[in-house]
Amino acid sequence: MTIKEIESRSGMTRANIRFYETEGLLVPARLSNGYRDYSDADLEVLKKIRLLRQLHTPLEEIRALQTGEQALADVLQRRIDEL
Repeated sequence: MTIKEIESRSGMTRANIRFYETEGLLVPARLSNGYRDYSDADLEVLKKIRLLRQLHTPLEEIRALQTGEQALADVLQRRIDEL
């Protein structure tokens, strides 16, 4: 899917999507012409990032979740404790 489609489906702006790409949290496939080709899996990643950011989860913790260094339950418990 194109950047416009993933923007619409994720509820994130193009700038946010590009930021998460720059941070290495999202790595879309590239077409032969160099354009990004976002998958349904990329969309799910963005939805998870969006939810975690709404809970004020730092990028470092989101990155640790993606790499398996931290468990989602632990990260969410820390957010609950902070509230």
